[in-house]
Amino acid sequence: MIELKRLGLTENETKVYSALLELGSCNAGKIIKKTKLHRNIVYDNLEKLIDKGLVSYITVKGIKRFETTNPIELKNYIERQKQDILEKERLVNEILPQIEKKREIIEREDASIFKGKKAIINILEEITESKTEILIFATGWGMKETMGTYYKQWHLKLKQNKIYGRALLSKKTKLEEEFPYKMRYISEEFILPATIVIYENKVLNIIWKSDLMGILIVNKDVSDSYRKWFEVLWKVSK
Repeated sequence: MIELKRLGLTENETKVYSALLELGSCNAGKIIKKTKLHRNIVYDNLEKLIDKGLVSYITVKGIKRFETTNPIELKNYIERQKQDILEKERLVNEILPQIEKKREIIEREDASIFKGKKAIINILEEITESKTEILIFATGWGMKETMGTYYKQWHLKLKQNKIYGRALLSKKTKLEEEFPYKMRYISEEFILPATIVIYENKVLNIIWKSDLMGILIVNKDVSDSYRKWFEVLWKVSK
């Protein structure tokens, strides 16, 4: 059987089309016998192939005789699919701003708990697309020790996406890497055992334990409060 499913034809459409290629011009009965498909399935798929321009028929003494159209119609079929995709792409580009606008109007507020490395990575990926400055209460060790190679990947993505940020770390922390955000150091008593990231209208708390967990709060009032707390400590840091 010729591999046509990768062109977008279904399995049954492929069976019917392939049978017609072997049988030549014939009635539906011969196709049913050749494919061993139920008559309703054969007729249904013949109609679909006709709509796609891949099969045609003539009526001889009241009986329809089907045959495949010129093979160039396969190429024309793909071209029509391509044009359809381009039209859908144009449409989605047109309506995306409208959807984004509605999302901004309806501000979602909730709190979610995420567990495991994969779930935390998904949230961190969202931060690399932040539309606002990111503020970080950093542990200085949590992400580096827990996330492996993703630690460097995340910072690189922040730099590539030109995400501006600031971070507060303990005075005892010694970091040799270069980071895509400004850093200041404060007394260890202000540093929590969790990393806190403030961005947009969200606050993410990541608890770096064996049972890795993140708590994401989506609330403008809460995120504003955390920002004020960060700014107070930023002013007294060095």
